[in-house]
Amino acid sequence: MKNLSILLAAMLLASNALAAENTWTGFYVGGNLGYASAESHSDLTSLGGLWNVQSQNFRDFITNNSSTNKDPSGVSFGFQAGYDHQFDNKFVLGVEVDYNELDLRESSQTPFLTFVGGPAAFAFGNKVDVKHTFSLRPKLGYAIDKTLFYATAGIAWTSAEFSSTIQSEFNYSKVGKSSKTLTSAILGMGIEHQFFDNISAKLEYLKINGNDANYTTVYRPGSAFPGFSETFNVDFDYDVVRVGINYRF
Repeated sequence: MKNLSILLAAMLLASNALAAENTWTGFYVGGNLGYASAESHSDLTSLGGLWNVQSQNFRDFITNNSSTNKDPSGVSFGFQAGYDHQFDNKFVLGVEVDYNELDLRESSQTPFLTFVGGPAAFAFGNKVDVKHTFSLRPKLGYAIDKTLFYATAGIAWTSAEFSSTIQSEFNYSKVGKSSKTLTSAILGMGIEHQFFDNISAKLEYLKINGNDANYTTVYRPGSAFPGFSETFNVDFDYDVVRVGINYRF
């Protein structure tokens, strides 16, 4: 009986040690809430058509006032799911997918601005609206008992809309728009801790290097002065800091 008790105690200790070594192995699902901030650089990169017969100073006036920088920021929230595997050397390899709603919106509209010696005053508008993102990210981490430090990198798909407007007092009225899904790299790091057997919480930073968007303006109905064209390029990047809670199976 004594030997049996010793054997059972040894098996229990071994079981507990094995469980501790494999704290992070398994599937998980969860939610997150955070703050996102972006940088959007919209540049009028090309003036074509009849713009070529206008003076350089006038073209510079149109280009400089059409180009603008935006810094939208707002709440980010969504959910994630993934799988982690902890090795005997305490390294953890995993993969995670997530979907997040974003509130990154900013717009501007100038009053009519006069170019000295020009044919008319012009007004310029610009807008950025980023709605949601989806990412697929491998993770590599190191576990210290119930705390995991990790780095992550992968691909993000972000739904975004960009637009610009140009109009004059004499009914020159143009608008350009791009609604697309930006495919870009996503990098980040985080720390996660298991507070209970099946519940963990994390703090995470992610940087998304968004692809460029390009679009050309078109005439609005009833617009005068045909034969002019404007092409825009938008460079868009954003960062996210968020907290999350996971249920681990």
